[in-house]
Amino acid sequence: MDQGLAAVFGAAVGVIGSVMTGVLTRAATRAQLKTQLQADLLRWKREVRRETYLGLLNSVRAARGALAASLDDLHVSRQEGQQNMTEAWRLQASVESASAAVQLEGPAEIAAPAANLAEALFATFKSAYPWREGAALDEPDLIAAYRRACHALESAEKTFIASAQRQLDVGNS
Repeated sequence: MDQGLAAVFGAAVGVIGSVMTGVLTRAATRAQLKTQLQADLLRWKREVRRETYLGLLNSVRAARGALAASLDDLHVSRQEGQQNMTEAWRLQASVESASAAVQLEGPAEIAAPAANLAEALFATFKSAYPWREGAALDEPDLIAAYRRACHALESAEKTFIASAQRQLDVGNS
């Protein structure tokens, strides 16, 4: 009987051990899965934000480049330059959309630099508007206003990039 009792106790200990191992394994697996899901979510969110920030930056650069090219075209042909300026003006809509996307994706700390970047681009376009309407290309006040707007745009772009890098933890490594 002692051997039978010992066998029953041994079997019971084995079952309890197996059950406990299963419970602990399940808990560890769930914790590991939860940690992995959180890491994946953060990585996905970072990638979405990165693409959103790049979208704004690329749309600003495309609009700025189109405006600069159209101003160069004005020196060759006023009519062609004005037509190209009209096309450049249309690119501002993509900047507005990209800026809104950054506002949506966030975080809040990037919203102000994104809005400032879009506003600086619009100010650059506004400074070039008299040329679109036929003003003299060599008007010193217009040239100075355009240059100031371009410098403000460059500054806003640098500020936005630095903010985006901080948000994406690129600049901290």
